[in-house]
Amino acid sequence: MSPVRSNECVGMELPGVGNPRTVRDLAALVQSYNPKLVFLSETRQSEEHMQSLRWHLGLKAYLVRSCVGRSGGIALFWDESLAVNLITISNKVIDVSVQEDSVSPPWRISFFYGEPRVEDRYLTWEFMKRIKSRSDKPWIMVGDFNETMWQFEHFSSTKRGERQMEAFREALEFCGMHDLGFVGLPWTFDNKQFGRRNVRVRLDRAVADDNWSNLFGQASVEHLVSPCSDHCLILLRLAPADAQRVKPKILRYEIMWEREQSLEDVIMEAWDSGPAKTFLASFASALKGVMQSLHSWSRENFGSVRRKLEELRTRLAELNGKMDDDSRAEARRMAAVMDEMLYREEMMWLQRSRIS
Repeated sequence: MSPVRSNECVGMELPGVGNPRTVRDLAALVQSYNPKLVFLSETRQSEEHMQSLRWHLGLKAYLVRSCVGRSGGIALFWDESLAVNLITISNKVIDVSVQEDSVSPPWRISFFYGEPRVEDRYLTWEFMKRIKSRSDKPWIMVGDFNETMWQFEHFSSTKRGERQMEAFREALEFCGMHDLGFVGLPWTFDNKQFGRRNVRVRLDRAVADDNWSNLFGQASVEHLVSPCSDHCLILLRLAPADAQRVKPKILRYEIMWEREQSLEDVIMEAWDSGPAKTFLASFASALKGVMQSLHSWSRENFGSVRRKLEELRTRLAELNGKMDDDSRAEARRMAAVMDEMLYREEMMWLQRSRIS
């Protein structure tokens, strides 16, 4: 039985999702990985505001719970090609069944945002046990559980409480869940502090039962860094990424070029060096030459925005993996560079969008 072709979903804790910079980063990630499901936790936004985010993501179907005061808030967006049916929803959990088409097997995915307060965390584990029997479909849980399973997942000068980790493991065992592992940084949360105050913890993960793992034997989990969040994104692939098909290059004028002051000089030089403009065909030929010159200039000065973003994100992950102050400072500079690239990415995709 083959896994569904719509083979990626993203889970992310995203405080400040109302910030344009944060939305740009999220939209760039969706453009890069083309997930069919996107879950956001700790949005700190109202349901009305989160509804508008679907146009940025290109995922029109959604389920949303508003924040309470200035904290909380969860949202799930998905591609309309999927049949997504609600099983359970609360302020911290969205639990649904997913089916790609009538011949694909349905399965269950629960997106969690665990109780942030240690003394309330038992509520998450009790809720997890309570909803276990609400569906017999192959089951996976993804999200920020606000807890680790083992001491070695807690990178700090102080140890984590053994009882709270044991309670988490006991709840997973009750539900028949096992950890799916990951690729990337060994932690998913970094408090961005220096020295002994620095805490890095693996709070976000994907866990599944045996039926789900048997259905998706090639599934994998990747930790992706974001300059806009102190949490990593959780990228779940149900199958290896498909090889991209090569499409013919379309030469178009890019609005993002206008971020460079030298644009006008490049256009004037290309136009003046072209053929004499004596009839309509010569004007068309001259315009074609200008566009070719602009794309040659763009490759030298801009390159591939998406490729540069991927390189910057990889470099940011490397810097975040280091403990020294110089690396921390360089990571902040790298985040500023990413912000400019994300702005250019947004301009590029808005230009291609049919939505005003």
